[in-house]
Amino acid sequence: MITHRASTPTRWRRWRSRPALRVPLGADDVENASRRFLLYGVLPLWFVPAVAEIALRTTIPRALQLHYLIFIVGGPIAGSVLHVYSAIPRWDAYVHFDSGVMLAWLGMLAVRRAEERAGSFLPVWFSLSIVVAVPMAFAAAWEICEFASDVILGTTSQSGLEDTMLDVVAGTAGGLLAIVLLITTRRPRTVAPLSLLRG
Repeated sequence: MITHRASTPTRWRRWRSRPALRVPLGADDVENASRRFLLYGVLPLWFVPAVAEIALRTTIPRALQLHYLIFIVGGPIAGSVLHVYSAIPRWDAYVHFDSGVMLAWLGMLAVRRAEERAGSFLPVWFSLSIVVAVPMAFAAAWEICEFASDVILGTTSQSGLEDTMLDVVAGTAGGLLAIVLLITTRRPRTVAPLSLLRG
């Protein structure tokens, strides 16, 4: 006896009957779609460190990977999907500040890998410039993405120029704090450029 796979309409009905994402009462269709997009869109982000290690043929220290996962939980999941941004007024600033620390670590790791491959130390001023520039650049790119989301998806990520600039400043301040901690405590040693660990 020959059996056939379920027809496309049957599979479509099964897919449409999957559990829906819980959304607050009174949310409109655009908000519902945005929250689903955020929840499902965040899933691949969990694998970014592993993919980066394979693609770049390097190792990413556990401290940086853990910080990245905390950022994903605190920002897109807790902040947007679970409405922590609404519940805690300054949560957005905390997330941007924390991301500044994480991205400064990423800049440090990039400088360290460059030094290891070159077999020599980079100038301290150049290393510090890269470490500061990385969180600033990512903060600006993040704000561009939020603006695009508001325009294209109808979200309300940005509430004006002051909100945008506070986010950029918070990310930059986080990056500066990471540099201060590196200079004063020599931590985290697993990502710190060798040029900044000397002396």
